[in-house]
Amino acid sequence: MKKIIGILKTETIKDSFVVALGLGASAIIGFVYTILLARSLGPINFGVYSALTALATIVYSLGEMGISNSLINFLPKHTTERYQYLSTSFWLEFTIGVFIFILFAVFSLFNQRIVPGSLGTDVLLAGVLAFNYLLIIYTQGVFTSDRKFWSLTFSQIIDSAAKILIVLFIFKMGNLSIGTALIANIISTLIALLITFGKELYQIEFDFFKKPFWNIFHFAKWIALSRVFTVMISRIDIVLLNIFAGSFSAGIYSAASRVTILFAMMAAGLGSVINPRFSSFDDHHKILSYMKKLLYLVSGVAVLMIGISFFATPIITLVYGEKYLESIGVFRYLVLAMIPFLYTVVFNSVIIYGYNKVSYFTKMMAIQTTIIIVLDLILIPAVNFNAPAIALFASNIFVLLASTLKIRLLLHEKR
Repeated sequence: MKKIIGILKTETIKDSFVVALGLGASAIIGFVYTILLARSLGPINFGVYSALTALATIVYSLGEMGISNSLINFLPKHTTERYQYLSTSFWLEFTIGVFIFILFAVFSLFNQRIVPGSLGTDVLLAGVLAFNYLLIIYTQGVFTSDRKFWSLTFSQIIDSAAKILIVLFIFKMGNLSIGTALIANIISTLIALLITFGKELYQIEFDFFKKPFWNIFHFAKWIALSRVFTVMISRIDIVLLNIFAGSFSAGIYSAASRVTILFAMMAAGLGSVINPRFSSFDDHHKILSYMKKLLYLVSGVAVLMIGISFFATPIITLVYGEKYLESIGVFRYLVLAMIPFLYTVVFNSVIIYGYNKVSYFTKMMAIQTTIIIVLDLILIPAVNFNAPAIALFASNIFVLLASTLKIRLLLHEKR
């Protein structure tokens, strides 16, 4: 009991509450947004929309190249050089964003091959969305490094609130489609960016500094490579389903995965809070003590997730209606797959920020991505939309076991 009370009084819990507030609000709003889209578009068009946003997420996450993580590592340590790191990193992101938009412009010429069922204009809009989210991730990296978790929270809430309001307006006008839904998302991200980070953006001039660039590059190169695999793990399933099983299967799986998005957001929020702390620890015993406290917290969340899985049928039926009954089983598989993932969030933070073993983390993500893609390709013809959830569970178990072993070895070396 003393340990639990001690955990509840820590700064981690306080900051986690602030982050959770934003995540919770955006999750609730996003939940309503998903219901509205899924019911209005139907499984097939919703599957196409999900495939487009998944492709956008893959591309902008790869383009981010670990720069936001570099800010988390460098800004707390180089306070006097803050502007140099901000300016250099921002113009890096902006340049990458331009290349991403050009890439999607090329994709739009081959839209039926890349995202079957989409229009060329839809793919182009997905490129604009990818550019916007690239900058959103950058700003969130700045907020996290400065521990401005309220700013991070407001950014998420503003984005979600603006998006649902615009979509509701379009829906009432009778013009809700894949394209207009993407436009709503583009406008909401732009509003969130300008309101929460506009003042800082205004102060950034066209400056580029050599030393911060190379520091960012050397730190981010492994992070960037790991993001390739991390993003593939989270999004490639929908793209593969849309290609090999059709838009209906992609829609069924997407509907279930959107319900479990709250758990993923909780994990992301936890990572945002604990990463800068592990980065600031200079003592092996502090890392170990903090990690143990976090594992108690994660275990409580895991129990909550298991309890929610028992209510899969009423949740899916109430949220999406009878058109999405096939999503019930997928939802249960995804909840099960998320449990080992929660523990790996803590372990990965220890490995990357506590012991700076970024290369090991990257190798694990490469193996996990391979497992997922191989299992997806094998299982999709056999079990259809259940395949990605099963593949995700198997790969998360592998990473959890590997991470546990690595941390044991690291702890042994420090003794």
